Amino acid sequence: MKTNQKTTLIATIFSVIAATASAQDVGDTSVSVGLSTFGINLEGTYHILPEWRLRGAVMGGLNYSGTEVDDGTTFNVDAGLSALALMADYYPTNSGWRLSGGLVFNGSKIDSSATASAANPIEIDNDTFETGSINVDANFKKKMSPIITTGYDYRFQNNWILSGEIGAIYTGGIDITATSGNATLQAAIDDSVDYRDARADAADLNFWPYLSVTVGYSF
Repeated sequence: MKTNQKTTLIATIFSVIAATASAQDVGDTSVSVGLSTFGINLEGTYHILPEWRLRGAVMGGLNYSGTEVDDGTTFNVDAGLSALALMADYYPTNSGWRLSGGLVFNGSKIDSSATASAANPIEIDNDTFETGSINVDANFKKKMSPIITTGYDYRFQNNWILSGEIGAIYTGGIDITATSGNATLQAAIDDSVDYRDARADAADLNFWPYLSVTVGYSF
């Protein structure tokens, strides 16, 4: 066999192998589980075209309940990250690499509260309060946020898939709200330079990083 014929044959074989390993048929589905910046991921996919796939994900489970001390004041903290994502995956090459975009419906929140006392005074700037209480909430401004990612699907042992993904979610910033039923304490909060600076800094955090690693099965 001539050299150029051998080269053509080898190239054809590798092309067929690559196409078999990466190409997907319309109607192919998969279920995956893994971890992300929101906690546990449970994903389901459906190929509407060989190059296009629809994907839905339920994310959450990264929670925290406990106490934190800030400027000598003990706060009770209840925080949790959760979201629902609907995305479209595009495979521009005959491989596992993909570009993705969609929407994230965010249910994440951070709630904290403190009750002032002689043993647990609330300090706001230069003022100290031994009566009253304060509630501080932090939430993403956008409950429905666009997301853009890129990732790769590595297929092994026929139908198993190992996937990695990285991207960002546009949250519109984080909204921090501090309230109190004590009028004097509320006035101090509203006049606080530290509070205004914290709100301004949080409002500038427009993007939330997104990372995920999942293992799935295609059928």
